[in-house]
This record gives sequence, structure tokens and C-alpha cells, in this order.
Amino acid sequence: MAREQLGICAEANLHASYLLFNALEGQDAILRQKLARVPMLLTRLAEHFSEAQLTGVVAIGADYWDTLYPGAKPQGLKPFPVVVSDNLALAEVWADVFIQVRSDRIDVNYIACQQICQLLKTHVDLLEQLQGFRYLDGRDLTGFIDSPFNPKGSRKRQLALIDPVLQPVFAGGSYVHLQRWHYDMPHWQQLDIHQQEEIMGISKIEGALLPQLHRNSHALRSRLGLLDNPPMLVMQNMPFAEQNSQGLLSISYAGEADRFTRQFGYQLGTVHDPDCDGDPTLVQYDLLFDYCHVDLCAAFFAPSVSFLEMACQPTDK
Repeated sequence: MAREQLGICAEANLHASYLLFNALEGQDAILRQKLARVPMLLTRLAEHFSEAQLTGVVAIGADYWDTLYPGAKPQGLKPFPVVVSDNLALAEVWADVFIQVRSDRIDVNYIACQQICQLLKTHVDLLEQLQGFRYLDGRDLTGFIDSPFNPKGSRKRQLALIDPVLQPVFAGGSYVHLQRWHYDMPHWQQLDIHQQEEIMGISKIEGALLPQLHRNSHALRSRLGLLDNPPMLVMQNMPFAEQNSQGLLSISYAGEADRFTRQFGYQLGTVHDPDCDGDPTLVQYDLLFDYCHVDLCAAFFAPSVSFLEMACQPTDK
């Protein structure tokens, strides 16, 4: 039975670190071996710092997968969807490897990232290291509870992990999408609480759905326009804040390749909304997009630990 990476379905933590790497030319064989050691490295640190609840995820860029693992490819794995939209500017990052580290201690995250970079340093270039943190009681910097309807328990595993019947080789793996959202906080904070709630579609204090929802509220657009639609993705979002920039590091996991594309396209308004009846004067995108922009996005696949270990073994001639 495939052993999934524990960070995919882990509970929320206080701190997160995200490492984005590009592989150096000619390092694929040794990099396969080194990446298979990362879960073991994290397990050893998690046992040593047991109170920190350390977990992690190793994911391979959609454009790099065929180079690193030419023998087999997850069904439907492709780069971040190229979307032409006037509602949101997107800038894809070409990262070969994405590693997520989360725990309740920022110093343990630092130690883990330091050891990972030491392990990989002669085989990759570090493109960027991002930091996320838990804000208050799990809120976004908008002041609203982040992803209040995120699936829990066994439902989380059903959504996030590939069904072994559908893709036996990639059982326990997950499709991963990364986005960095920057919020226009000055304009957002000029809105009163009722205006903010209309945009989000949930109450600001409790995070409950409003009795009456705007057709393009964030809550409704995230469910493809129907409240009866269950969540399609498992979200692991965390806020980030720098001197002149604040926002959200959005990480989504899914056991099917097209779920993110379907949801994101609907939020952007590029998927047809039959309720609009073709009227171009009606807003057809997530209202929250008026107060944020994305400057980094990328698609990856997080294989099971079993796959990582198997793929680095020499094959018989």
C-alpha cells in the first residue's frame, strides 16, 4: 500500500516555509535519490522535536516531471492553467521542485529547511523561500476565517489523494497548485463590515454562510455557483506579511488533475455561468479579485513516499 506524504493531509500549524528550486543540468539521477531522502529527514526531525508537529511535502513541477521521472506520468498533470482574463494578472514561476515544511515552531522549520538545502545544494538553485504564519484563530489578513468549509477527517484524504484504483502507480499522490496573493489592504479596509461580508459570502466573526449570497461572492464562486457543491480542493493557505506587502500563500491539494482548473476558471469568470444569460454587463468573477492580485503561481505533483523511494532505485538492464 502506497505511503502518502504526511504533510498533504496534516492539520493546520502555526508556521510554514516553502522552498522553490530549479534543478541544475545533468543532476536528475542524483536528485531523484536526494529527494527520496527528504521525507526520511523530516521524519527524523519530527521525532526529535515531537511537540512541533513537523510535516512536509515534496512536489515536482509539471514541466520538470518528464525529465526527472521519464518512465511514468500522473494522468492530466500539466502546468498552471494559462488564463486570459481582465480580472486577474497571473505570473507563473518556472520551479522544478517545491518543498513545503510546516510545524508549530519556526526554529524547527528553519532547521528543516537548512538541512534540506544542505542536502540538495549542489544539485539545485534556490529560487525563493517563502514564509507563512497562522493569524489569530486561523484567519486570513482580510479578517475572515480562511477556508471555513475545508474538508476534514476521511473526507480530506478522499479529496486530496489519488484513488489507487484509478492510478495504481501514483496512489497516495496529490496534484498541487501554489499561488501567492497580494491584498490591496488600504482599499479593503475602507469597506465597512457589511460590504466585506457581501464580497466574502460569510460572516466575519463566525465564518458562517450568509442567508443571502451575492451571485459572485467568494464563497459561492468557490463552489461553482451552487451551495450544494461540496469543496473540490483541500486548502492549506497561510498568510504572509512583509514591510509593504501582505497577502496569502495559497496551497491546494487534489486527487484529480482538473479540479483546480475547474474551480479557478469559474472564479475568474472564464467558465460559462448560465445564470448570466450571456449578459456582458453582469459581473462574472469572484468579487474578492477586485482587492488582490497574484504574482506567483505554479503546478506540481506530490508523489507518494513509496513512489519517491521506488523511482530512485537502479533498474535492471
